Amino acid sequence: MRSLPLVAACLSLSACSLFMHSIEKPKAEVRDVSVSSAGFSGVTGELRLDVMNPNGFGVPLSGIDWQLSIGGQRAVTGKVELQQTIPAKGVAPITTSLTIDARDAIAVAASLAGGARGYQISAQLHFSTQVGQLDVAIEHAGTLGGGSPIGLSHLSL
Repeated sequence: MRSLPLVAACLSLSACSLFMHSIEKPKAEVRDVSVSSAGFSGVTGELRLDVMNPNGFGVPLSGIDWQLSIGGQRAVTGKVELQQTIPAKGVAPITTSLTIDARDAIAVAASLAGGARGYQISAQLHFSTQVGQLDVAIEHAGTLGGGSPIGLSHLSL
């Protein structure tokens, strides 16, 4: 019975030490955005990120909200649910699909036909940490490469 208060005190101190250490926000870099196919149902592609976790413990990535703009105009938005843990003091490559429905694909094609070549992808990464939800915003801009809107299925954003 005497050891019970000692065990409770040790557990309380270890729990307090968890909250004494600050949680650093993970960082992410866009490695690539690509369009893989285009058809009557829309356009599909991939978003590839490198997510860095500076903390001494793994952080679960639970989702990504994203928005793609072309020529300064919002082209499409999406949401991806994930269940991937970014390792402690590590980097994890994340690949997720992007789907643009036919209506939005037509608007994107019209922007491209009008000469727009600049794009921007904005994303909000959602992490489920031991102390609650942690969101990290990233932005990436670039210029569409090679080809014309007709060759959309071969463009690399």
